[in-house]
Amino acid sequence: MKKFVVCFFAVMFACAGWGCALNVEKNAQNLCSYTANLEFDLETHTLAGEMQVDFINKTNSPLRELRFNLYPNAFREGSQQSVISLAKSKECYYNGPSFGGIEITKVKGERALEYEICGVDENVLKVNLENPVQPTQSTSVVMNFTITLPNISHRFGYGENTINFGNFLPTLCVHENGEWQEIAYHSNGDPFFSDVANYNVTVSYPETLTIATTGTCTNTEMAGETATKTFYAPAVRDFAMVMSEKLQVVSKEVDGIKVNYYYHDDLNFTTSLDTSVKAVATFNNLFGKYPYPQLNVVQANFCIGGMEFPNLVLIGDEIKNFDSYQMVIVHEIAHQWWYGVVGNNQTNYAWMDEALAEYSTALFYEKNGGYNTTYDQIIESANTNMQVFCTVQTSVLGKVDTKMNKSLAQFENENAYIYTTYVQGLLMFDAFSNLLSEKVVLKCLKNYFTTYAFQLVTPADMIASFEKTTSCNLEPFFNSWIQGNVVFAN
Repeated sequence: MKKFVVCFFAVMFACAGWGCALNVEKNAQNLCSYTANLEFDLETHTLAGEMQVDFINKTNSPLRELRFNLYPNAFREGSQQSVISLAKSKECYYNGPSFGGIEITKVKGERALEYEICGVDENVLKVNLENPVQPTQSTSVVMNFTITLPNISHRFGYGENTINFGNFLPTLCVHENGEWQEIAYHSNGDPFFSDVANYNVTVSYPETLTIATTGTCTNTEMAGETATKTFYAPAVRDFAMVMSEKLQVVSKEVDGIKVNYYYHDDLNFTTSLDTSVKAVATFNNLFGKYPYPQLNVVQANFCIGGMEFPNLVLIGDEIKNFDSYQMVIVHEIAHQWWYGVVGNNQTNYAWMDEALAEYSTALFYEKNGGYNTTYDQIIESANTNMQVFCTVQTSVLGKVDTKMNKSLAQFENENAYIYTTYVQGLLMFDAFSNLLSEKVVLKCLKNYFTTYAFQLVTPADMIASFEKTTSCNLEPFFNSWIQGNVVFAN
């Protein structure tokens, strides 16, 4: 490894405590918005919907078309996109192969609009606008669709215990570097990329179901055996929901935030709720206050650990070790800060949110006793596991590639993704803490959170933010890790 000279100046940070608490409603101004009316059929596991998208052109050029990611189409029969690794396939498709997807039936503005399903694998909806939308100007389109859920323990699908609607609505592709960024699904990681927007979603469903969603409920109506609820979610990256006939809920408030824990098979539900509350309180104190009024933590059918969505996280009910279950709760809640508020391209820079979520999890155990896990144990285990991974990769492939700035599809296998993104990322931030002290790193993260709240960042943005806080040249340090130049030796 190269040697680096860094400076150790006392640093000042932008705000103390919650003096600069984020204002969601202020940040919700001048955003694109989605207004959806949805109706769920439990017997067929289909969702019929109509959605109006109010788009604001924030580019410097007229736009003649809009493009939307159609993530559900990765689950359709004949899809070439991999939604789950081969090793996890039988576990997730526990009843055998099952298919789902989304069918767009109509798109209109003032009148019907031409559209096509395109992308690398029918994963994008392209809508041709009647008139180009000029910079700073807006336009609206209305689309009708039908979504079919597959029988799979996944973020999108139904299982024995929960019905998961993750990444199910058509969402605008990010327009970046002069073009629409189309995202292909992948079994590695979280292949999603989106700007914050405002969501107003009304959903009708059988009243026997309990529902947990992004946002807060603003209206409830009952008609026979059908419940209809409206949810408002300003300045969030997506809208997700979970339904089930089995869920129970317990709640507690912390720092003015209502934390709900939904469960169907957790004898220690009070502990799980307490861990959720402690995680919110800890990260409020360390990074800046969670800006939304509510957070839902849901025990759900999900075969690969946990999954973060705005204001809502899934915790896989297949995690039988209770210590591991608590750790997943903490990790997924950390994503409310790193991904939810401060966003990044999870397809190209997966380490940015995952590494910080892992480091935040380690900090949680440092700040909270009473668990069978400590910060030092987490770091020691990460070091050992990273060394073993490098040894195995070298023996099997003849080399090990630990570059971190890779797209999900560029990782050699699932283990390479996990170790390079999570484990190496955690060790990088631990090394950063050893270099400058934990106190300085926390000042960096507070400023980073405040500066880039509700925005999308790149690795260069992150490094520049840390350099501004510390008045140090940190690029050589971070590049050594990101470019895979750090050696992990026994």
